[in-house]
Amino acid sequence: MECRRIGILGGTFDPIHNGHLLLGESAREQFDLDRVIFIPNNLAHLKNRDKVTSGDIRYQMVKMAISDNPYFTCSRLEIDKPEGCYTIDTIQDLKLMYPGDELYLILGADSVIGIDTWYKAKDLLTSCIILAAVREEDDLPSLDRKRRELKKMYNADIRLMTFNRIDISSTDIRERVVKGRSVRYMMPNECIEFMCIKGLYK
Repeated sequence: MECRRIGILGGTFDPIHNGHLLLGESAREQFDLDRVIFIPNNLAHLKNRDKVTSGDIRYQMVKMAISDNPYFTCSRLEIDKPEGCYTIDTIQDLKLMYPGDELYLILGADSVIGIDTWYKAKDLLTSCIILAAVREEDDLPSLDRKRRELKKMYNADIRLMTFNRIDISSTDIRERVVKGRSVRYMMPNECIEFMCIKGLYK
C-alpha cells in the first residue's frame, strides 16, 4: 500500500474561521498532503474550561466549515476523551489508525519555538514531521536556530511552510458577536447561521 501524507491540525476552534481553513489548505498544497484532519481539542485539563464551547458544538462547526473540501476531514479523537489528552497521545493514536502513513503536525512557528517544553517532547518530535507555518512577523533566525537544535538533539524533521496569515482570531469573532458586529467573510456562512441558531457567544 502506498504511503499517504496526512496533515494534523489541532485547535480549540471556538469557533473555526477562515484563517484555520487557509492554514490547512496551505499545508496540503505545499506538502502534497493526501488528507488534513482537523482535531478539536478537549480542554478538560484547563481550569477555565467552562468558558469553552462544548466539544460537540465545536466539532459540528468544524464539519460544516470543511464540508466542501474533499481533502479535509474532522476527528472526535480528542473531544471524546473526558480526561483530555496531550498532543503525543493523539499522534500515537493516529499512528495506530494509519499504520505506514506519514503524519505531518501543522503548527504555528511560535509553537515550534517552545515545543521542546511540551509533554513527552522527544517522543513527539520523533513520531511525526513538524510543519512550522511561518508568517512575515515571525523571528526566522530564532526559528532556524531552534530547528537546527532539535534536529541535532532528536533528529527532528521540522519543515517551514509559508503562510499568508489572515488577521482573524476566534477571540475577535466571539467579541464581535457579543457586540452585535458582523463576522461575515471571517468564517463560512454555514457556521455563522449555526451560531445564530444556537445563540453562541452572546
